[in-house]
Amino acid sequence: MGSSERKIIINKEYNPHILSSVLRRNWYWPLAFIFLFFCFAFLYLRYTKAIYSSNTLIQIENKDQAKDVLNMENINSKSNVSSEIELLKSQFLFEKAIDKLNMNVSLFSKGKILTEEMYRTSSFNVQPYSLNDSALCNVPIYVEYMGNNRIRLNYELHGQKISINGSLNDVIQNNHFKIVVKTASIGAFKFASEANQLYFVFNERKALIDRLLPGLIIVPINLEAKTIEISYQAYNPVLCNDIVSAITSAFFEYDESLKKQSSDNILQFIESQLDSLALELKLSKDSLTDYQRSSNLPDPEGITSELNGNISKLKDQLYTIEDELSTLRMVSGKLKAEPNRLEIYKILPEMLGKSYESSLSKQIEDLHQMLEKKEDLLFDVKPDNSVIVNLNQRIEGKIQAIKRSMSVIQERLLENARYIQSKIGVLDGQYFQLPEKKMEFNRLKSLQDLNEKYYTMLTEKKAQYAISNAGYAPTSRVLSKPYVPTEPVSPNRNLIYITFVFIGLLIGITLIVFKYLTYNEINNLEDLKKLLPANVNFLGSVPNVKKHMEFSQIVVHESSKSRIAETMRSIRANLSFINSQGKVIAISSSVSGEGKTFVALNLAGIIAMSGKKTVIIDLDLRKPKVHLGFNVDNVNGMSNLIIGQSTLEECVRKSVVENLDFIPAGEVPPNPSELILSKEFNLILEKLKTMYDTIIIDNPPVGLVSDGVQLLANADIPIYIFKANYSKRIFAERVNELFEVQQIKSLNVILNGVDTSRRSYGYGYGYGRSYGQGYYEEDEDRPKKKKKNKSK
Repeated sequence: MGSSERKIIINKEYNPHILSSVLRRNWYWPLAFIFLFFCFAFLYLRYTKAIYSSNTLIQIENKDQAKDVLNMENINSKSNVSSEIELLKSQFLFEKAIDKLNMNVSLFSKGKILTEEMYRTSSFNVQPYSLNDSALCNVPIYVEYMGNNRIRLNYELHGQKISINGSLNDVIQNNHFKIVVKTASIGAFKFASEANQLYFVFNERKALIDRLLPGLIIVPINLEAKTIEISYQAYNPVLCNDIVSAITSAFFEYDESLKKQSSDNILQFIESQLDSLALELKLSKDSLTDYQRSSNLPDPEGITSELNGNISKLKDQLYTIEDELSTLRMVSGKLKAEPNRLEIYKILPEMLGKSYESSLSKQIEDLHQMLEKKEDLLFDVKPDNSVIVNLNQRIEGKIQAIKRSMSVIQERLLENARYIQSKIGVLDGQYFQLPEKKMEFNRLKSLQDLNEKYYTMLTEKKAQYAISNAGYAPTSRVLSKPYVPTEPVSPNRNLIYITFVFIGLLIGITLIVFKYLTYNEINNLEDLKKLLPANVNFLGSVPNVKKHMEFSQIVVHESSKSRIAETMRSIRANLSFINSQGKVIAISSSVSGEGKTFVALNLAGIIAMSGKKTVIIDLDLRKPKVHLGFNVDNVNGMSNLIIGQSTLEECVRKSVVENLDFIPAGEVPPNPSELILSKEFNLILEKLKTMYDTIIIDNPPVGLVSDGVQLLANADIPIYIFKANYSKRIFAERVNELFEVQQIKSLNVILNGVDTSRRSYGYGYGYGRSYGQGYYEEDEDRPKKKKKNKSK
């Protein structure tokens, strides 16, 4: 049976009896797993730090009121949501926000399992005056309350343990720092220090930023409406609220200062040009006035008007070229100084109205887009990534292309200037043919008019830009204010409990399903019939005995009308149908505990009550039990009889049941197999046949040892015992082996230990056929509640 017991039987068909049995035995597993996983969920939530989240919603919008008045757009009004998002995500802005919170020192409370940062919730505070050793940054400094407002600071630095005593609300100083440990409530501080370990650390700025920055989350909500959500997650709810507020404030302040600086730079450039032109205009006017006064020359008209007009036009063109060259040099300088700054597009207003505006503006806008793309990628990949390297090459190429274009434009402008100067030289030569005074007057007059014209033009430009800048107002606003959260976002307590309880329930149900699929016990007579060969005779089913018995005993009586008695009578009747002349009945089972001794005792008793002289022989020499059923010793028995130590008369004992004798097993021999298969035993058996009408042999289990197989084969009526809800289904294969290997011609089966409290029972007889009938019980045998089967 060793190899057979290792086989796994899978129940592929639905069987309500098996399901009912599995549920009765295992109903508590789902409840147990639910309770267990509920405890797991409680412990998980108890020792998992809650994560809080605070958020705000802002809208990026710039209103340009001057656009409707002057029909011109302020360059600062062009707002890119992607650029603003990258600014909000940047470490640069986060550092500005953290600087507002004054987090030079962090306070902590260390428990047995969890450590909590006490941001603005601590019973004490540390005011640092100086830190003399930067190595002390991020080193825990434990605060121990000594009583009477005295404290002790303990820390370890450079491998040395250092302690310093001091007083609350008083300066504490040593070679490493100078601080004041403040508290508003001595009682609260004392309670906190007794409950947990309190300590603080001097924050190193970079380490603090690296620790806090991962909690920042920037999400665009609506790109058309330009709305952005700023949220922050941390273990401290107050810290979440303060960081979100600080980032929002820092963003608005930095955005406003950046745009103001850009506007001031443009106005400064226009004012510097105006100052230069004002000086030149004053000089030209003074020169003309002085010349007229010294030469006493009125304003000339006539033949020089046309020549003067031509020269004036050429000088206008020359001045325009010089202005464009000056602007081009300034743009070139800014491009060289800040080639990789996102603000590079802000040099575009300085090229308004210039001849090269269209060609350079497009290239600068392309460069700005590349820089924006690079900033976006740097949040996902490292600077040495191949995509960033390729993009840097493209940016450098674009910068070089812009520089080449500016060089070409500058060369072209210089060439035009030389050409105009040559033409002016020709016209000036013509002036030399005119009277000297008239020529000088016209020259000075032309220079004055030209300076006046450009001064007026720049003055108008300044006024227009000032109005445009004044009309521009950054109207970015907070749509929803941040708040101090009261409920954590993680872990979700309800979800955790539901998930863990569901897992427990699922495991419990899975275990029941697994036990159902792998159920390997014989449940009832119908199950047994499906497993055994068709030529097996089913003698009947023996019900459970509700009475507790330490050992198998005879429970039937001659006048008894209990179910067990009626069943035994039915089996006795079935035996007469099978072999009415048979004297030797051998009873065995697969393993111990299936009730073969119980069936043998009660079957012997019921046969003896019918008037037949019956003897029961205990041949289970390894584990004898028959003598226990009769409450006698096991001194003289079959082992003594076979080896000749005792006589048959000495070994046969009378029982309290009339016509029933028994022979115990005797002393446990070292070689039980040899005794059972010996000729001496056959001689004893033949002698007993002359003395008794029926001989019932309690065989050893044939599933464990092979001693009783030959006895089953030689018996007139071999009986094999199975026990409901105890015998494994694989035991049925042993019956098949008895037919196929041991060549047993017939075998009779009894199912023991059937629970009849839930339904009527049936029993069968002979030749593979069975029939069932409900029997009444004696009142004293009716079970009032379910008990564990105690029959052996």
